[in-house]
Amino acid sequence: MLQAGFTESFHLDTRGGGNAGSVVAARLSENQDFKILVVEAGPSNEEIPVSQIPGLSHDIGVYGTRVDWNYTMTPQTHVNGRADTYPRAMMLGGCTSHNEMMYTRGSRDDYDRWASVTGDDNLAWDNIFHYILKVGPPLSLSEVNHYDPAVHGVNGTLETSAPYYLHPFNDVLFEAIKEQSDEFPYLVDMNGGRPIGMGWDHDTISGGYRSSSATAYLAPSGDNVHILLNTRVTRILPTTNSNGTDIRKIEFTTSPDGPRSTLTAKKELILSGGVTNTPQILLNSGIGPSDELEALNISTLINNPSVGKNFSDQPAVPLGFTTNLPTDDFNVTEALAQWHDSHTGRLATSPHLSPLGWVRFPDSANPFQDGSPDPTGGPDTPHVEIFFRNITALPSSTDGNASIIAYVVNINPVSRGSITLASSSPFDAPLIDPNFLAEPIDTAIILEGIRSALRLFSAQAFSGVVFGTNSPAPNANGTLTDEVIVDFIQHNATPFIHGVASCSMGPHGADWGVVDPEFKVRGVTGLRIVDASVIPVVPSGHTQASVYAISEWGSEVIKRAWN
Repeated sequence: MLQAGFTESFHLDTRGGGNAGSVVAARLSENQDFKILVVEAGPSNEEIPVSQIPGLSHDIGVYGTRVDWNYTMTPQTHVNGRADTYPRAMMLGGCTSHNEMMYTRGSRDDYDRWASVTGDDNLAWDNIFHYILKVGPPLSLSEVNHYDPAVHGVNGTLETSAPYYLHPFNDVLFEAIKEQSDEFPYLVDMNGGRPIGMGWDHDTISGGYRSSSATAYLAPSGDNVHILLNTRVTRILPTTNSNGTDIRKIEFTTSPDGPRSTLTAKKELILSGGVTNTPQILLNSGIGPSDELEALNISTLINNPSVGKNFSDQPAVPLGFTTNLPTDDFNVTEALAQWHDSHTGRLATSPHLSPLGWVRFPDSANPFQDGSPDPTGGPDTPHVEIFFRNITALPSSTDGNASIIAYVVNINPVSRGSITLASSSPFDAPLIDPNFLAEPIDTAIILEGIRSALRLFSAQAFSGVVFGTNSPAPNANGTLTDEVIVDFIQHNATPFIHGVASCSMGPHGADWGVVDPEFKVRGVTGLRIVDASVIPVVPSGHTQASVYAISEWGSEVIKRAWN
């Protein structure tokens, strides 16, 4: 039934209703002459009530749920063979429907570096900022000094806020940074282009509900957007009677053993499968490194060695600091009743602690004493993030002490990995290899970041409240040597799930890259990619905001092309 007349009625075919795909579909639908089909592998977010509740993101954004792809990384050679899970959402809204909702844009240097790498000045901070503002303003901000209204719009689509989760840790932390303001200055707004210091997290939450790309973009879009749920795109194909490089056809199915159907877009396809699934679809379709394709008996349509390469994610290391501060545990039954009654309480905010920190090392810092170049995009960019996860009970404690879990994140890693195929079956998970810590500078930066966190928790304000680390545990004489810390890093580094660059954008005419600055896939017509995979270098923040920004710009590029 889908093939009978459906092909002719649709002008553009957007694969994937995630962070990027929902934006593209909604923005293109503003032109009533366009008809858009969104093909989503999972269910609607509206079928998953828990996705609406911010404080329950841990219950949904985890391995083993039916709305996750349930991927696992390859064993990491430089992290003692660790093979962590790699959560990727499979539902409308993509990861914006099951992530921790953190909205951080990164630094102006990140966007300026994208512009330099791609040869497209439209991506520079000052030029793309208009499209950043289209995403959303902070709303419901009752606390002063949590944000700077000058760097936020007033008519954005997405709803964001700076939640104030009351916990005594907050007050102690902000007293501590007054003592160490040179290293940890107070940061009024981390979204102003220079995220260096300690401040308050911004989250995609409003009125006690999660705001996702599905709720903010797809839900209010016009009746010219059609959505096909629970449907897997297996390949993209050349159109009939073309020269083999006009790619406007998708092959899809609803189950591994089900029949395969096809649809052809009248204008073009926009692939928005995300950092893992976009390269997988290209590779299964014969677009990628010919030697890898031939090894799996996949006929090469376009030999592009860049597909699936340059994959980058941020390695994070969890630290545990022993404390007598109360845990942030709560009665879920009572909190859920309060949320259903008034959309307030602990479940109306994100599950992590509210403060967030970013540290830029001085030029004299240890990671660079061996002459290693600075991996950041410039002086407005931090080297590490300190993410205060939660305060949890210590199972072995006999005095009621708890543990503050703080992640130190290398937000500008140098190491690069890959997304490759395990087999020629589109239903087999791809091989996800971020190649963590392959470059020694990445370990050195995390080491310096951990030193920074240790200095923070040694502030007088934490005296009598924090009693050193329990993970890693000090040696017999009560100290943490560099050797102990490095060994801990090399056993515990884990992905922060901020992957980019597996289908990197490159300049027009370059002999590398998967897409050009118009988001067009090299060597073919009729096919663009708009998602995290085209971002050439990971931003110095959580990727959600950057993907929204580049999707807004990508939508504008497509609209201009067809106007």
